[in-house]
Formats: sequence, C-alpha cells, structure tokens
Amino acid sequence: MLKLNYETLTCKIHLSMRGQRDKKGKFDWSSAVLDAGIISGITLFTGLGTLASSCALTPMSVCVLLSAVGAEFLGILATKRGLVQKNC
Repeated sequence: MLKLNYETLTCKIHLSMRGQRDKKGKFDWSSAVLDAGIISGITLFTGLGTLASSCALTPMSVCVLLSAVGAEFLGILATKRGLVQKNC
C-alpha cells in the first residue's frame, strides 16, 4: 500500500506575503482570477450535478451552492494574493 508523507507534500506548497507575481513584480490578477474561476467552476458543476442526481435541486439549495462557490473563489484569490501564509 502506498504511504504518503503529507508533511513533505504540504511543505512544498509555499505561500508568501508577496503572493503570485509576474515578471515585472506586479501581482498577476489575470492568472489568479482564471485559476480561481476554473477551480470554483469545477465545484459549481459538481455541486449542480450532485443536487440534480439526488433530486434536491431547489432554489434554496442552489443559493447555498452559489454561496459556497463564491466563498471558495474569494478564498483562492486570497491565497494567491498571499494573504494566507503557510509555515513549515
């Protein structure tokens, strides 16, 4: 059985207060928004598929899903921006 060393894996993830920068040293908003949109889009469509297949697709459940996707989008942007720092 494959045994993963999660501490080694998580230490490879480096977040700094400078965040994701382009070659000129400025924050790369287009790349960060695109990354956050792709990951949030996967969550949105997975959630919609799950709700539809379980016959739980109601306006209330869609609102909850959209709230979660919005929070995920902003959380990814905050991480890319460097507002969350990981210490190993």
